[in-house]
Amino acid sequence: MIKRLLICLLQVLLVLSLCGCWNYRGLDQVNIVVGIAVDFDKEKKEYKMSYEVADLGTVKKDQSIKGRIITAEGKTLFDAARNAKRKEKNRLFFGSSYVLVISQEMAREEGIFNSIEWFLRDGECRETMFVAISQEETAAKVLEKEENINGIVSADIHDIIMEDKSVSASTVHMPVYEVYSLLKSKANSLALPVLRKTKNGDREVTAANGSAVFKGDKLVGFLTPAESKYALFAWNKIKSGILTINMADQKIDDISLEIFQSSTKKNFRYDQGKIKVIIESSTDVAIAENHSELNVMDEQIVENIQKEAGKMIEENIKAVIEKVQQEYQADIFGFSDMIFKRDLKLWKQLELEWEEIFPDIEVEVTSKVHVVNSGFTK
Repeated sequence: MIKRLLICLLQVLLVLSLCGCWNYRGLDQVNIVVGIAVDFDKEKKEYKMSYEVADLGTVKKDQSIKGRIITAEGKTLFDAARNAKRKEKNRLFFGSSYVLVISQEMAREEGIFNSIEWFLRDGECRETMFVAISQEETAAKVLEKEENINGIVSADIHDIIMEDKSVSASTVHMPVYEVYSLLKSKANSLALPVLRKTKNGDREVTAANGSAVFKGDKLVGFLTPAESKYALFAWNKIKSGILTINMADQKIDDISLEIFQSSTKKNFRYDQGKIKVIIESSTDVAIAENHSELNVMDEQIVENIQKEAGKMIEENIKAVIEKVQQEYQADIFGFSDMIFKRDLKLWKQLELEWEEIFPDIEVEVTSKVHVVNSGFTK
């Protein structure tokens, strides 16, 4: 009986010792970082960091939370994060960060791997936050907003990038962990979303502006929003979006097609020392606009629309791949990874000369479009 009581008492003591949070900090003890901008000062050889934090102290009834910017410098990213404490009574908390923005100058000259590696290494940082490139003079610029505007810029950027593939299909979204994986892959290349400042009425806002192309961890060029759309087709990342075509032989497009779903498959053939990549896409669309007033109940007209849309997708996918091959020589479409995973013996033959092989790879694109809904007028 006594032995049982001692065992029960020991269990209670163990449970009590495991209760609570070992590193608990209240909201009044931390600055919650929602967005991070990274710049590099070449003269001082130090990082200039801008942190957008949720300003909980100014929250009032019927008002959204405001963001404010904290700046700091340091020889490393971690050094800058700790140096921010010199200006603030609270330490920075990175567990709620939405987006990491890197300046294009730093991405071109210094590369991004060291930045990505630290944010993954640190136990507090979120590996799911998005990485983006600023087309402004600094990365900090895209986190700025007008003083009389409420809200958090980083949250807006997150929503713009996250929802883009389901609305306009004009850029790619890439979390930190995926960026790291691609930099460590056989392709060693990737594309990241691009941000810039633009006018929205009388306000200046941050907007997505296509994709940034990387070879290794260094920026080598950009794709426009239109080019990025067809890159998304090649990556099999199209969820929605609009295709416009000209069916009336006029100077403007007169038919809008809304993408319902799309699927892209990649394969390759190796013959007589040459590689040929085969890309096949299948896309379901609905006719959303019909300015030329075509009879979309006519099967032949619908078939013509499908052929024209398919031809346009084929031409644009080929064009964006050729641009990346010839101008950037960056395997952002993962051709090398595909060969490595499907034919390891062949990859070992090609690996040492891949830099010379990639620009000359022949790419064959086939695209089929299916009109599944012709719409109606009320």
